[in-house]
Amino acid sequence: MIGYCIRTKRFWVYYFAIRILYLIFAIHIYGKLTQLGDTERYLNASLSSVTDFSFLWNSTKMMDAIGSIMGILGGSNVLTNLPFTILSFFTVKWIIDKYHFRQYINNRLLLFVLSLPNFCIWTDICSKETVGLVFSAILGSLVLDFLSGNYSIKKKHIFAMYLCLIFKPQYAPFIIQGLFVIYVMNRFCRTISRKVLLGLLVIFCNAVLLYLVKDVVNEYANMMYVHFDFDGSSTRGNLWLKDNDFFYEAPRGMFVAFFGPTVSEMMHTPTHLIAGIESCILLMLFLILGSHFFYRLVYQYKLNVTLFFSYFIIITGIALLHYPFGIFNPGSAIRYRTNFLFLFILLFLYLQKTYKHIYNKG
Repeated sequence: MIGYCIRTKRFWVYYFAIRILYLIFAIHIYGKLTQLGDTERYLNASLSSVTDFSFLWNSTKMMDAIGSIMGILGGSNVLTNLPFTILSFFTVKWIIDKYHFRQYINNRLLLFVLSLPNFCIWTDICSKETVGLVFSAILGSLVLDFLSGNYSIKKKHIFAMYLCLIFKPQYAPFIIQGLFVIYVMNRFCRTISRKVLLGLLVIFCNAVLLYLVKDVVNEYANMMYVHFDFDGSSTRGNLWLKDNDFFYEAPRGMFVAFFGPTVSEMMHTPTHLIAGIESCILLMLFLILGSHFFYRLVYQYKLNVTLFFSYFIIITGIALLHYPFGIFNPGSAIRYRTNFLFLFILLFLYLQKTYKHIYNKG
């Protein structure tokens, strides 16, 4: 036990040191190569932003208010961004320790994954992505608690949902649906067939809703490309040239928006190359962590229906709504992905933990 505690302390000392190094790198090197989102704007905002109470329901105004307080120490620098690094560090530490994930995955691999460049850079600075990490971690813990049979909703979960609704309201419906599916399946569906029926019903309702609003989606899709093109942030052509192209291109587009840069983009830009390598590592990690789940499904014909449908709804739903924000620009894809990436990592870590328990008992 003492040896484990020492290893635990060493693990987090290493991780904190890595976070600090990324912060220094982000401010003094990465920030010179590309724009660090709106960090400069937030940390140079007027203190009067605090008295504008619209920050209670406007994400940009909230970041202005927070940034204006931190920016008293001198605009955007290592010191003013340090509180956000500390917040991110303790958020990650809290949930990894809470579920004892370090006991179920190689610690070097876990440290490596938690230290991926873009993930750390965007959550080490004054950014919406740092807030995204916080609420996705807390809501992720709620999903994992539900899967474990603990249906207690606490103040921190309500606060996290509040932040989610302000910063990324499009994620909330699918997280709520995932929680609903887990709760109903565990409490009221005693047979596999009932669980499957419920899961298919929820997916069907989502499909019907998408069909009913397809005209609105088509109009919104056109506006998205115009927005990216007008801002000069589009580096790719418009995929949605005809009605319903948004839906036809969705399977490929969801993958591209999550992955980020294409092979040709990786070959032309160093930052895109790093992002592409990072995405490859993430996909390999998900395959490794989900290997026991997939093995039982393919070779033993065993499926945890509750896990399958709740994961499918949360992951597919969020990926679908990330797709229009990440399809036109690899930089935007990687940056916005940071808002939900840790949630996905938690879900797959839980898969590893669950199936290691099963195999250890076997």
